[in-house]
Amino acid sequence: MKKIKLLILTLSVLSLYRCDDLSELNVDPNTAVAVAPSTLLTTSQFNYYSRVSGVNMNADWGQLMVQYWAQNEYTEESRYNVNVTHYNVSWRVFYADVLKELFSAKELVDGELISNDIKTNKKNILDVMIAQTFITLTDSYGDVPYTEAISDIPLPVYDSQETIYKSVLQTLKNASDTFVSSADSFKSGDVIYGGNVDSWKKFTNSLMLRYAMRLSDIDPATAEQYAKAAESNLISNNGENALFTFDSNQDRANPLFRNLSPLIDNRDDYCVSEYLVSTLENMGDPRLEEYAKPASGGTILGMPYGLNDNDATVLKPTTSRPNDQVREATTPHLIISYSEVEFLLAEAYQRGFLTGNAGDAYNRGIEASMNQWGITDATTISDYIANNPYNASNWKMSLGTQKWVGLYMNGLEAWSEWRRLDFPQLTVPTAAVINSIPVKLPYPLSETQNNSNQLSKVTSTPGNLTNKVWWDVN
Repeated sequence: MKKIKLLILTLSVLSLYRCDDLSELNVDPNTAVAVAPSTLLTTSQFNYYSRVSGVNMNADWGQLMVQYWAQNEYTEESRYNVNVTHYNVSWRVFYADVLKELFSAKELVDGELISNDIKTNKKNILDVMIAQTFITLTDSYGDVPYTEAISDIPLPVYDSQETIYKSVLQTLKNASDTFVSSADSFKSGDVIYGGNVDSWKKFTNSLMLRYAMRLSDIDPATAEQYAKAAESNLISNNGENALFTFDSNQDRANPLFRNLSPLIDNRDDYCVSEYLVSTLENMGDPRLEEYAKPASGGTILGMPYGLNDNDATVLKPTTSRPNDQVREATTPHLIISYSEVEFLLAEAYQRGFLTGNAGDAYNRGIEASMNQWGITDATTISDYIANNPYNASNWKMSLGTQKWVGLYMNGLEAWSEWRRLDFPQLTVPTAAVINSIPVKLPYPLSETQNNSNQLSKVTSTPGNLTNKVWWDVN
């Protein structure tokens, strides 16, 4: 009965989509008698990456919390005026539309008539997707349901972030150790790497390094353990970057394109922030022209962050919007890049977890980010590095600032790294309703209503935005 219920849920989700290029979404619920694991993988990837790169979690949260963008009307999130009603849908999507699909796919893989090596590769890919989803949940909210989350238990317990992180890291290590390069995996359905096992192993190790380094201040021993486990086979050039590429069909286009498109949502709610523009201009950063487009006056002009509605509306006609290329229909979500890997390695070298030159890795990270954004002139890049050199005595400033620049458009990841490294040093807008930048999301109303007994064991203030998550110790 459990499998039948999951199958019905899956078919109801799939019926929402029409399909062209993302062919695994093309399922007719009226005639299908079985769902392939590859179809569930495609659906889960689309649901997950649409959510983390879209409006609710990215444009209206991550991009704003690190002050890449400023709202030019309806400025509630910029002023931190949010509560338990704001993130019900995201919570539901992560658990019901992503994790349940992935766990169901793992059960279906077990029943396939394929070799054990192919089964292992497929289940490892599904586990890596599961790992990402749980980390997004715990980094956003803190303690969340994990061990009982996808089960028949109607009111699951909340697990500590420490428990979740250590379990996820071990899951990633197990996947990395057991991928079988000589065997196939998903021949269809994987939008990221097309089922290429070697690419998935590099992706897995790169995620392991990211999550390991996030524990550097709270649990350096665990951070070092998994950094060492990950270092031998990482993403090593921009051609290996992990991307989820959206479809030209509007039903499955980049959600920020859908938000902007006059044929769909027809919204125009965001300008680049004055802080982003002034910071990149002061550093002489050529990426600014890739991030933003000129305003009506012919130059890139940012909007002050966190204004009230009236003040923002007055400035809206004369301030710069994000560059069109970051919100096109097929603009991919960059999951993790070679640039980020090099910055992570620089930190691991600086902390003594791994052996290497932190300054050299920092330079490689900048060059990779420049190349990723289409800036390839060697002199331009070398001059920029010379003017913004690695500072070993204040390495959190160097790495925090450059990661902030390089993670543009990946708002949730930038928010996590800002919380951890505390750079760049952002300020609270005068119109904010609280006196510090939020460091967590409020728990959703659905949990306060339906699972309050378990939620009350981890917090008495579910709407709180300022209680730091476990790994955020500074």
